[in-house]
Amino acid sequence: MKTRLTPCLLLFATIITLTLTIGCSKAVNDYNEKPIIGGIQGANEVWIQGSGFIPTSLTVEVNTIVYWTNKDSKDHTVTSDDANGFDSGNIEPGSDYNHQFTSRGIFPYHCKYNFKITGTIIVQ
Repeated sequence: MKTRLTPCLLLFATIITLTLTIGCSKAVNDYNEKPIIGGIQGANEVWIQGSGFIPTSLTVEVNTIVYWTNKDSKDHTVTSDDANGFDSGNIEPGSDYNHQFTSRGIFPYHCKYNFKITGTIIVQ
C-alpha cells in the first residue's frame, strides 16, 4: 500500500519547517543595532547638526552602542566632559562615530569646535 502526501499535508509540513527555521535563527541584539540608513534616525543614533546634538539627551541600556552621525556641513567632535571618557576625534560631514556604554551612569559630552553644542547619554 502506497501512501501519498496530500496537498494539505505538504503545506502543513512546509509551514512547520519555515516556523522552526525562523524560530531558530540568530536573534539580533536591539541595543547594538546599527541605525537605519536613508534619512531615518535610528533608535540609538544622535545626529549632529549646526544647532546641536539631536536628541540632546538619550537614555539607553548598559552595553548599548550609540552612533553619532554628522549631518552638518562642518566638522564636529563627540568629546566626553570627563577627561578619561570617549573622544571621537574629528567627524567630517556625512561620517559617523560610535561608542559602546558598558556601565551605568550619566555621560555628558560636547563638541570641541563649538562648546555650545552639548549632549548627555544616560545609561540605565
